[in-house]
Amino acid sequence: MENKKKFILAIPTIIIIIVTIVGISLIFYNRHFKKLSRDDAKILAEKVTNINNISCEIVTESTVPGASQYTVDYKLKDNKLITKNNDYLTYENDDENSKIQIDDTEKVAFTFKEYESDIQIFKESLCYALQLLKSDECEYKFLKYETMNGIKCASIELTEGNAKFNFWLDKKTGMIVKFEGNDYIEGIGEVTVTRYYRYQIDSVKDEDVAKPDLTDYTIEEL
Repeated sequence: MENKKKFILAIPTIIIIIVTIVGISLIFYNRHFKKLSRDDAKILAEKVTNINNISCEIVTESTVPGASQYTVDYKLKDNKLITKNNDYLTYENDDENSKIQIDDTEKVAFTFKEYESDIQIFKESLCYALQLLKSDECEYKFLKYETMNGIKCASIELTEGNAKFNFWLDKKTGMIVKFEGNDYIEGIGEVTVTRYYRYQIDSVKDEDVAKPDLTDYTIEEL
């Protein structure tokens, strides 16, 4: 009788253990093996639309003849953006509708009355995967989960006509870690463009996007 009571009392514990094991197994399966649907990929990619504090270095490579690798560094915080490349530094303040491009070599700063927003262009580049995922013209294919540049990613492929786009999306943030686009260009042939995104979210401080000191610079209005 005593052994029977012990068995009856042990049943709830056994059930809890089984439920826990099943739950952990389902979580593991969903994270590592379950295919990412197009809708799930959209939800993941949409996370980047809420980012307003990010440091991001984008390295672009191309197979176009004569093209060379180039790197652009962005720091965005509270609608202020500092953009740096090998040629110049650009400061943009969306709240003040101002943009300044600085040539350190010539000690000249150009201010703009009308301009194309670098902030908008940068944000659109972060949302490129989302843009294609929303397009009815693009066919969607989930490839696999893999680690890219030390980041756990969902690898997806989008195809539109002869063009094929591969994205590696950060499973946590939805950020593009790597992009590879292939297309045929008349007169050139098949071209591949590859971009690597090296980023840190919520890492930019106020001083990183402060308006540059233009003392001793010649100011020219464009």
